[in-house]
Amino acid sequence: MTSLTEIKTYLTGLIAIGGLCVASASALGKDLPNLFIIEEESTIEFVGCNAREPMFKGVIAVKNDGGGRAKRLVVTPLLAVYVPTALDIKHEVRWLNSFAPGEIQTKDFAAGKNTVKAGRNFTPQVTRITNFDATSVLFQQKALFVLGYGPKDFDGIKGPITRRAIRRFQQELGNKQTGTLNKEETYILVRRASQGLIEEGILKTEIKDNPVTVYAVVDPYNKIKELDETDNIMVRKFKVNCQ
Repeated sequence: MTSLTEIKTYLTGLIAIGGLCVASASALGKDLPNLFIIEEESTIEFVGCNAREPMFKGVIAVKNDGGGRAKRLVVTPLLAVYVPTALDIKHEVRWLNSFAPGEIQTKDFAAGKNTVKAGRNFTPQVTRITNFDATSVLFQQKALFVLGYGPKDFDGIKGPITRRAIRRFQQELGNKQTGTLNKEETYILVRRASQGLIEEGILKTEIKDNPVTVYAVVDPYNKIKELDETDNIMVRKFKVNCQ
């Protein structure tokens, strides 16, 4: 039968071996690199909307704050700049030399050259029409007038001329001609007439620049084993108007 002393000796040995394993793992961890972007020394700025020029340019400073060397990667970039609202605005900066512990390296970049920018996600859109009630008789009269149904006078009263205009609109839709718009017909009227109402100055709109987020990422595909994989990104937001 195994004695209590023998069991204690066995467990003590396991604990000792486990401690060595933890120490070894800790020692290995200290030898890993840790690449990150130095934000104070890095810049990303908007350039312009011309297809022949870059959309963003800047300087990215990367430091290896770990205890191990980050070996060079020839195929996989160490850094990429993405504009996620348009997948083709992507630029990869390749560092062909390795990063020694404590070393800082900088690279210039220019992203988005030869890319169409106007009329895409970088063009502001009408975000809200501010001054209308689609169910009001006055608004419906204006919308019907813009679409060519009449009436010419906007008095907010659903008289025979307004009802006739509504029936003409319903007839074109192939609906029952009741002289009163239902919810679906009102939606169609708003959708069809909104541009004309904006051009006539009847509707007021709010237009906002589209926010664009640029991500600078060190080792975006996690090819390098590092001490900390969470500090590899720098984020910048811009308001861009490429009309």
